[in-house]
Amino acid sequence: MPVNLFGNINGTYQPPQMNLLGSAKVQNSNPVRYNETELGKNNPVVKVNISAEGFRALHGSKLPGSVDIKAEQEQIRYISEHQPTESYYNRMSREMSNALEQKRTENNGNLTIEDREDAILSSFQSIADEIVKGYESGARVRFVEAPDSEDGYRKLTKGDELEILQKEFDDLSEAKFGKKHQEEAEAIAKSLDALHKIMEENGKATTAKKYDPIKMPDDFLERLLRKSRMFIANL
Repeated sequence: MPVNLFGNINGTYQPPQMNLLGSAKVQNSNPVRYNETELGKNNPVVKVNISAEGFRALHGSKLPGSVDIKAEQEQIRYISEHQPTESYYNRMSREMSNALEQKRTENNGNLTIEDREDAILSSFQSIADEIVKGYESGARVRFVEAPDSEDGYRKLTKGDELEILQKEFDDLSEAKFGKKHQEEAEAIAKSLDALHKIMEENGKATTAKKYDPIKMPDDFLERLLRKSRMFIANL
Protein backbone atom coordinates (compact mmCIF):
# COMPACT_ATOMS: atom_id res chain seq x y z
CA MET A 1 0.00 0.00 0.00
CA PRO A 2 1.41 3.44 -0.92
CA VAL A 3 2.71 5.48 2.03
CA ASN A 4 0.95 8.79 2.67
CA LEU A 5 3.58 11.53 2.69
CA PHE A 6 3.38 15.12 3.90
CA GLY A 7 5.87 17.91 3.33
CA ASN A 8 6.92 21.31 2.06
CA ILE A 9 6.00 20.88 -1.59
CA ASN A 10 7.60 24.13 -2.77
CA GLY A 11 10.59 24.24 -0.43
CA THR A 12 11.26 25.20 3.16
CA TYR A 13 9.05 27.95 4.55
CA GLN A 14 10.82 31.28 5.04
CA PRO A 15 9.11 33.70 7.44
CA PRO A 16 8.69 37.21 6.05
CA GLN A 17 11.33 39.67 7.18
CA MET A 18 9.56 42.88 8.20
CA ASN A 19 11.48 46.05 8.97
CA LEU A 20 8.88 48.55 10.06
CA LEU A 21 11.42 51.27 10.77
CA GLY A 22 12.99 50.77 7.37
CA SER A 23 9.59 50.92 5.71
CA ALA A 24 8.83 54.17 7.49
CA LYS A 25 12.12 55.67 6.34
CA VAL A 26 11.38 54.69 2.75
CA GLN A 27 8.07 56.52 2.95
CA ASN A 28 9.54 59.56 4.70
CA SER A 29 13.25 60.10 5.17
CA ASN A 30 12.50 62.57 7.97
CA PRO A 31 9.82 60.99 10.16
CA VAL A 32 8.05 63.36 12.54
CA ARG A 33 8.01 62.52 16.24
CA TYR A 34 4.84 62.90 18.28
CA ASN A 35 6.27 65.74 20.40
CA GLU A 36 7.02 67.65 17.19
CA THR A 37 3.39 67.66 16.08
CA GLU A 38 0.92 70.41 17.03
CA LEU A 39 -0.85 68.04 19.41
CA GLY A 40 2.34 66.77 20.98
CA LYS A 41 3.93 70.17 21.60
CA ASN A 42 1.55 70.90 24.46
CA ASN A 43 1.85 67.47 26.09
CA PRO A 44 4.81 66.51 28.25
CA VAL A 45 6.87 63.52 27.16
CA VAL A 46 6.29 60.50 29.36
CA LYS A 47 8.88 57.73 29.39
CA VAL A 48 7.91 54.25 30.53
CA ASN A 49 10.29 51.32 30.97
CA ILE A 50 8.68 47.89 30.68
CA SER A 51 10.56 44.67 31.32
CA ALA A 52 10.46 41.70 28.95
CA GLU A 53 8.18 39.87 31.37
CA GLY A 54 5.94 42.91 31.49
CA PHE A 55 5.69 43.04 27.72
CA ARG A 56 4.69 39.39 27.62
CA ALA A 57 2.07 39.91 30.30
CA LEU A 58 0.76 43.01 28.53
CA HIS A 59 0.61 41.19 25.24
CA GLY A 60 -1.19 38.19 26.69
CA SER A 61 -3.65 39.80 29.08
CA LYS A 62 -4.04 43.50 28.34
CA LEU A 63 -4.28 43.12 24.56
CA PRO A 64 -6.32 39.95 24.02
CA GLY A 65 -7.06 40.88 20.43
CA SER A 66 -3.43 41.34 19.43
CA VAL A 67 -1.50 38.93 17.22
CA ASP A 68 1.57 37.00 18.30
CA ILE A 69 3.71 37.33 15.16
CA LYS A 70 6.13 34.56 16.10
CA ALA A 71 3.31 32.16 16.90
CA GLU A 72 1.59 33.01 13.62
CA GLN A 73 4.79 32.43 11.66
CA GLU A 74 5.36 29.12 13.40
CA GLN A 75 1.83 28.01 12.58
CA ILE A 76 2.27 28.97 8.92
CA ARG A 77 5.60 27.14 8.78
CA TYR A 78 4.05 24.03 10.35
CA ILE A 79 1.18 24.02 7.86
CA SER A 80 3.54 24.55 4.91
CA GLU A 81 5.64 21.55 5.98
CA HIS A 82 2.66 19.21 6.42
CA GLN A 83 0.96 19.46 3.04
CA PRO A 84 -0.22 16.14 1.55
CA THR A 85 2.07 15.00 -1.29
CA GLU A 86 1.61 12.39 -3.99
CA SER A 87 2.82 8.93 -3.00
CA TYR A 88 5.86 7.58 -4.83
CA TYR A 89 3.81 4.63 -6.08
CA ASN A 90 1.17 6.84 -7.68
CA ARG A 91 3.72 9.27 -9.07
CA MET A 92 5.84 6.55 -10.70
CA SER A 93 2.73 4.90 -12.12
CA ARG A 94 1.50 8.21 -13.55
CA GLU A 95 4.87 9.21 -14.99
CA MET A 96 5.38 5.75 -16.46
CA SER A 97 1.97 5.87 -18.17
CA ASN A 98 2.68 9.33 -19.58
CA ALA A 99 6.09 8.26 -20.90
CA LEU A 100 4.67 5.14 -22.55
CA GLU A 101 1.81 7.08 -24.11
CA GLN A 102 4.34 9.45 -25.65
CA LYS A 103 6.33 6.49 -26.97
CA ARG A 104 3.19 5.01 -28.51
CA THR A 105 2.54 8.28 -30.31
CA GLU A 106 6.10 8.42 -31.61
CA ASN A 107 6.20 4.75 -32.69
CA ASN A 108 2.74 4.29 -34.23
CA GLY A 109 1.36 2.52 -31.19
CA ASN A 110 4.27 0.12 -30.75
CA LEU A 111 6.09 -0.38 -27.46
CA THR A 112 9.17 -2.45 -26.77
CA ILE A 113 10.30 -4.14 -23.59
CA GLU A 114 13.06 -1.54 -23.37
CA ASP A 115 10.48 1.26 -23.54
CA ARG A 116 8.71 -0.16 -20.51
CA GLU A 117 11.92 -0.59 -18.56
CA ASP A 118 13.13 2.94 -19.35
CA ALA A 119 9.77 4.48 -18.42
CA ILE A 120 9.59 3.09 -14.91
CA LEU A 121 13.32 3.36 -14.16
CA SER A 122 13.50 6.97 -15.34
CA SER A 123 10.74 7.98 -12.94
CA PHE A 124 12.37 6.09 -10.07
CA GLN A 125 15.78 7.64 -10.70
CA SER A 126 14.33 11.14 -11.04
CA ILE A 127 12.59 10.90 -7.67
CA ALA A 128 15.69 9.44 -6.00
CA ASP A 129 17.82 12.32 -7.31
CA GLU A 130 15.19 14.79 -6.12
CA ILE A 131 15.27 13.32 -2.61
CA VAL A 132 19.06 13.38 -2.34
CA LYS A 133 19.41 16.93 -3.67
CA GLY A 134 16.64 18.15 -1.38
CA TYR A 135 18.40 16.89 1.74
CA GLU A 136 21.80 18.10 0.57
CA SER A 137 20.44 21.63 0.17
CA GLY A 138 18.48 21.43 3.43
CA ALA A 139 15.28 22.47 1.66
CA ARG A 140 13.37 19.18 1.80
CA VAL A 141 11.05 18.27 4.67
CA ARG A 142 8.87 15.16 4.67
CA PHE A 143 6.69 13.47 7.29
CA VAL A 144 4.66 10.30 7.63
CA GLU A 145 1.73 9.73 9.93
CA ALA A 146 2.72 8.45 13.37
CA PRO A 147 -0.23 8.01 15.77
CA ASP A 148 2.06 7.61 18.79
CA SER A 149 3.84 10.95 18.31
CA GLU A 150 2.80 14.21 19.94
CA ASP A 151 1.37 15.80 16.79
CA GLY A 152 0.64 12.61 14.84
CA TYR A 153 3.63 12.87 12.47
CA ARG A 154 7.19 11.57 12.24
CA LYS A 155 9.85 13.49 10.34
CA LEU A 156 11.72 11.44 7.74
CA THR A 157 15.42 11.29 6.97
CA LYS A 158 16.94 10.90 3.52
CA GLY A 159 17.44 7.20 4.23
CA ASP A 160 13.79 6.84 5.26
CA GLU A 161 12.57 8.38 2.03
CA LEU A 162 14.85 6.30 -0.19
CA GLU A 163 13.71 3.16 1.63
CA ILE A 164 10.05 4.04 1.03
CA LEU A 165 10.79 4.83 -2.61
CA GLN A 166 12.54 1.49 -3.12
CA LYS A 167 9.69 -0.44 -1.50
CA GLU A 168 7.05 1.25 -3.63
CA PHE A 169 9.14 0.77 -6.78
CA ASP A 170 9.32 -2.94 -5.97
CA ASP A 171 5.55 -3.08 -5.46
CA LEU A 172 4.80 -1.20 -8.68
CA SER A 173 7.24 -3.31 -10.70
CA GLU A 174 5.63 -6.48 -9.35
CA ALA A 175 2.16 -5.17 -10.20
CA LYS A 176 3.16 -4.19 -13.74
CA PHE A 177 5.59 -6.95 -14.70
CA GLY A 178 5.26 -9.75 -12.15
CA LYS A 179 4.08 -13.30 -12.74
CA LYS A 180 0.53 -12.56 -11.59
CA HIS A 181 0.20 -9.70 -14.07
CA GLN A 182 1.49 -11.89 -16.89
CA GLU A 183 -0.98 -14.65 -16.06
CA GLU A 184 -3.88 -12.20 -15.92
CA ALA A 185 -2.91 -10.69 -19.30
CA GLU A 186 -2.71 -14.14 -20.89
CA ALA A 187 -6.12 -15.08 -19.44
CA ILE A 188 -7.66 -11.92 -20.91
CA ALA A 189 -6.09 -12.67 -24.29
CA LYS A 190 -7.53 -16.21 -24.29
CA SER A 191 -11.00 -14.95 -23.34
CA LEU A 192 -11.01 -12.34 -26.10
CA ASP A 193 -9.74 -14.86 -28.64
CA ALA A 194 -12.54 -17.27 -27.70
CA LEU A 195 -15.09 -14.45 -28.03
CA HIS A 196 -13.84 -13.57 -31.51
CA LYS A 197 -14.15 -17.20 -32.63
CA ILE A 198 -17.72 -17.43 -31.35
CA MET A 199 -18.68 -14.24 -33.20
CA GLU A 200 -17.09 -15.51 -36.41
CA GLU A 201 -18.91 -18.85 -36.13
CA ASN A 202 -22.18 -16.95 -35.83
CA GLY A 203 -21.39 -14.80 -38.84
CA LYS A 204 -20.82 -11.66 -36.84
CA ALA A 205 -17.81 -9.66 -37.91
CA THR A 206 -15.78 -7.69 -35.39
CA THR A 207 -13.42 -4.79 -35.88
CA ALA A 208 -11.77 -5.27 -32.50
CA LYS A 209 -8.05 -5.86 -32.68
CA LYS A 210 -6.65 -9.10 -31.38
CA TYR A 211 -5.09 -8.65 -27.96
CA ASP A 212 -1.57 -10.03 -27.81
CA PRO A 213 0.08 -9.28 -24.46
CA ILE A 214 3.80 -8.72 -24.70
CA LYS A 215 5.82 -11.61 -23.33
CA MET A 216 8.29 -10.36 -20.74
CA PRO A 217 11.63 -12.16 -20.32
CA ASP A 218 11.73 -14.45 -17.30
CA ASP A 219 14.45 -12.37 -15.65
CA PHE A 220 12.92 -8.98 -16.50
CA LEU A 221 11.55 -8.19 -13.04
CA GLU A 222 14.69 -9.41 -11.27
CA ARG A 223 16.86 -7.31 -13.57
CA LEU A 224 14.67 -4.26 -13.02
CA LEU A 225 14.89 -4.51 -9.23
CA ARG A 226 18.64 -5.06 -9.37
CA LYS A 227 19.16 -1.93 -11.47
CA SER A 228 17.11 0.17 -9.06
CA ARG A 229 19.15 -0.98 -6.07
CA MET A 230 22.42 -0.32 -7.87
CA PHE A 231 21.27 3.21 -8.64
CA ILE A 232 20.45 3.92 -4.98
CA ALA A 233 23.76 2.42 -3.83
CA ASN A 234 25.70 4.75 -6.14
CA LEU A 235 23.97 7.97 -5.07
